[in-house]
Amino acid sequence: MSSYEDDAFPIAAAWSLSSGELKSTLVSPDAEWLEQLYDQGALLDVDPESLLHEGHSAKAVLEELQLDLGDQALYCVDPYQTEQALEKLFDSLDQEHELPLRPVAELLSDHSHETREDCRQECLELLGLNEHQAADQVRLWLEMYVRLQGQRSSE
Repeated sequence: MSSYEDDAFPIAAAWSLSSGELKSTLVSPDAEWLEQLYDQGALLDVDPESLLHEGHSAKAVLEELQLDLGDQALYCVDPYQTEQALEKLFDSLDQEHELPLRPVAELLSDHSHETREDCRQECLELLGLNEHQAADQVRLWLEMYVRLQGQRSSE
């Protein structure tokens, strides 16, 4: 999202396939978001011009995401923020948001919060990830899942 404000809009999307492959893209701003884009441009982690020229339309992002997910839930770090982003994308197409969301922590619920947090910090440091970038968030949780599931199977 462009910010944590109520009028924020999605600037990037990332998800993984069941194979572990990571997909990510910039989101081209909807016409209604353009004024905000330039107002917030200095605050974004990405150049506004990059969003305009390299981003994919809300329609293209949603079509690919829905094709990849099928009827599976979308696991996300922050369901509230993800819900906001999806609503903005669907609203720009005059459609209702229909993707089921689940907290990604559910996938590792057999590990304590402390164990997950230790693993998260270790992965962030070792891999040099930026947890504020969509693709890095997905990569972080994929890595955590592999490490913690491997830890469980070796016990």
